[in-house]
This record gives sequence, structure tokens and C-alpha cells, in this order.
Amino acid sequence: MSWQEQKKSEKRTFYKVLALAIGFNLIFIGVFAFVSYSVKDITVTVNGKTAQTKTTSRTVDEMLSGWGVTLDKEDVVKPGHDAKLHDGTDVEIDLYEVRKEVVSEETDYKSETEYTSDLLEGESKVTTKGVKGEDRVTYEVIFLGGEEQSRKEVARKTVKKPVTEIVAEGTAVSYNGVKYSKVITAVATGYTHTGHRTATGTKPHRGTMAVDRSVIPMGSYGYVPGYGEVHAEDTGGAIKGNRIDLFFNSRGEAVRWGRRTVELYIK
Repeated sequence: MSWQEQKKSEKRTFYKVLALAIGFNLIFIGVFAFVSYSVKDITVTVNGKTAQTKTTSRTVDEMLSGWGVTLDKEDVVKPGHDAKLHDGTDVEIDLYEVRKEVVSEETDYKSETEYTSDLLEGESKVTTKGVKGEDRVTYEVIFLGGEEQSRKEVARKTVKKPVTEIVAEGTAVSYNGVKYSKVITAVATGYTHTGHRTATGTKPHRGTMAVDRSVIPMGSYGYVPGYGEVHAEDTGGAIKGNRIDLFFNSRGEAVRWGRRTVELYIK
């Protein structure tokens, strides 16, 4: 048996000892009423439970000693161990106890966001529902006079791990009723036939787009308002970052387009 359990057991027997002591004291007084000390009516309250008794003891300690009761230093006695007893004295004893309590506690789940082009901007969807976990927690709880004074966590064990909630947030955009994975702002320059094939080996045609492949993957399809559908088939030494070249069938068309800032919708 641990010292906490032993102490707890001792505290539990205190009430029985007190009851027996009071009964014994009454008999004692009845038989030996001739003693020199006067008999006093005393009220004794232990952890909120009250009993009436008579005693010939002069002090609180003397009365407790006569009952065979020894209190610990953490226990609180009012009006005090050395207080003199008089007829009508109220003695209040608050016992100090340390208990172990084991409880189950819910633990919150975390939430993570994943971005997807399967949903439009502003749309979200829970793809994995979060589930709370459960921990078994051991507390050391201190009581004084039967009332809790403090508690301290001394051990924790996970019984069930929480499930992280996954929320999908949309990144796709819609233009003219068509969904695109994203939109970027780019500087677009018109160009025309040069006699060369594209970087992918195709002949340039209306819709051919030259890109920086680190920004827009080769083979990507998209749409440029004012130009039309585009396909990333070519590259160029001057095309870096958010710059694109758009193919026109004639030099005049390319010149009229010139260079302008556009919104490039990419599927």
C-alpha cells in the first residue's frame, strides 16, 4: 500500500474513531463525574460533519489524545491545538487529504487546408472529417476539509488519437462558363512566322504560345481574352517569368497586337 493510500485509509477511519471516542467519553463522564475538571458540552465538526459530545479535557489536544486521535501537521484545527475548552466550545477540524483521480478527457483535432483546382475560388469541402481523441489523465488532488484545494496533472496516456480534419480550398477560376485551374497576369507579345519549328517540334499556328516553362508547364492549355485559346508549345530566350509570346498568322496582326498585359487562364 502506498503512503497516499495508507493516509487516505487513516482519514476514512477518523470518523469511526471520533464516534467511538465520543461514546466512550460520555460513558467515562457518567462513571467518573466526581473528577475535579468540570464537564463541558462541546461541538466537534470534522470535514463538515458535526457531532455533540461532553468532555472533561482542558484543551483540544488533550481531548483528541484521549480519543486516541493523532492529526497530521497539514490538518487544520480551530480554535487551535492548545486552545482551552469551555462549555459550548466549537471545535472544527479540516483534514488534509491527497487523492489520485483518473479521468478521461477529449482532445481536440487539428485542421489542415489543402488547395485544389477541382474547386472554384471561394469553394471549400471537408474531405476528411476531424474526430476528437481521448486521453486518460491522472491528477493529484489535494483536499482540505473535504473541499478541493488544487489539482496537478501527474500522468497522461493517449487512448485514442485524434483524426486531423482536411479541408479542400478551391483555386480554380471560371471564365465564360469554363473552369480553369488558375489565372496569372502576364505580358503578352505578338509574333509571327520565323521559319522555325516550335520547341516541341510543331509548326507554329494560331493558338501557339511561347512560355517560360518554369512558370507555365509545356503542353498547358489556356485562354487569353482578346486572343483566344492557347497551347504552350514554344519557348524563347527573352521569355522569362510571367511573359508569353502569342503566334499570329501575319506580321500585321502581330504588330497590331504589340505588347500588352493580359489575364492568362490556365486549365
